[in-house]
Amino acid sequence: MMKVKHIFHTLFVAVAVATVCTACTFEQEDFFDESASLRITHLNEQLQQRLVSQSSDGNNGWVIQYFVAGTDDLDFEGFNLFGRFYDSGQVTLASNHRFLRNGNANKYTEASSTYEMLSEEGPVLAFNTWNDVLTVFVDPVSPSSAPNTIVSDGEGMNGDHNLVLKSLEDDEILFRGERHSAEVRFIPCDRTWEEYIDATAQLKSKIATAALTSYYVTNGVDTMYFSGLNRGSFLYCDRVDNPLVRKTLACVFTPDGFRINHVDSLGEYAFQTFTIDADTTCLQNEDQSVKVIACWDRYIANHTAVWKMDPSSFTAEQQSLYDQIAEQLLKANKNYVLESIGIGKTSSGNAVNGLVLTFYSNANKTRTNAAGLSLSIVCSAYGQIQLVSTPEDAYDNNMNAISRNVPEILALTRQFAATLSGTYDVVPDDYFLPTGGVFTAVNGGTTFKLN
Repeated sequence: MMKVKHIFHTLFVAVAVATVCTACTFEQEDFFDESASLRITHLNEQLQQRLVSQSSDGNNGWVIQYFVAGTDDLDFEGFNLFGRFYDSGQVTLASNHRFLRNGNANKYTEASSTYEMLSEEGPVLAFNTWNDVLTVFVDPVSPSSAPNTIVSDGEGMNGDHNLVLKSLEDDEILFRGERHSAEVRFIPCDRTWEEYIDATAQLKSKIATAALTSYYVTNGVDTMYFSGLNRGSFLYCDRVDNPLVRKTLACVFTPDGFRINHVDSLGEYAFQTFTIDADTTCLQNEDQSVKVIACWDRYIANHTAVWKMDPSSFTAEQQSLYDQIAEQLLKANKNYVLESIGIGKTSSGNAVNGLVLTFYSNANKTRTNAAGLSLSIVCSAYGQIQLVSTPEDAYDNNMNAISRNVPEILALTRQFAATLSGTYDVVPDDYFLPTGGVFTAVNGGTTFKLN
């Protein structure tokens, strides 16, 4: 009996407490609903005023750094959109992004539509009618310029046209997509929209190309990599080849760098925006604690173009060998005039990466040819290149054919390669896409220049 009484007593107390709590909650919700509603209304008014003010005559409207929410199947780059907002509820958007329809892909395009300020759980900027620039990211039907990019549940590119306010500052307004939660950032545009597009394209071509796509990400202690940055959707990984640790990031390019889709970190240092430094050797994050440096040393080791050695940097031994090689070429064919010796990849059959002889192959000196001998080129540490030559080095078909007639030329070329064997500190002529540089010997080899 005591046990039953105890249970009923407990239930009575629980019901009483629940009743009191329910009453308190109701009264508080009443109070806070009204306060929150007014607060959201005022924020909406302030937000619209800011959007319209920056769009007025004498200003250039907004750059909208727009991201869609990636999935396991889809990862898109970020997009630069541009906007002007009017008190009337009209908005003009513009872009040259690759998903514009009706033949406008990659062409500067403007489109007008309407917007409104919604009061939901917070202020919401809603683009509530179709706009050719923006709505393509929201349409569940994937654009024809993006084959195989419709996700299985029919959500298209996972974009948002309702943007929930996160923060409102003088220099930026941050939103998140209401449905897919990607960050969208508005910043005042400091030039005309087409000028911004052109300046961004120039910067991107400077720091990110199809030829050089990997970058060191370092804080001075830890090092990771950005791989495939030129695509705008890229890997943040522990190594470039066969990474064990990897995740996908997206970025928008700017006239002075790029910004990724969310804050990330290396060690204890956070980063999101990278800006090219004054001497154009790297990009730095907001507080300069993290640097992004093109893997130009890796590019040197793997590039396919032929970089010619500057004869003014030859040692006496190298000059003598060069002259002897030139003499032997003439023995092989009176039209073979040695033009240069360099490092790179030959294009003839059985192509090799290594030491390359470039020579004129006709009397008028209008057609060049090349013959190559393998020379191992290794990235031994950041900013260093190691050159290794061995008697077993392979050679391409041109070198093979010439050496069959003039055996001495193969031995002379190997001797020249041996003078270069060593480790070098390298100062490239361009830190993002070098075409030459100074190779300073630090362990064996001889200092030389490529151009």
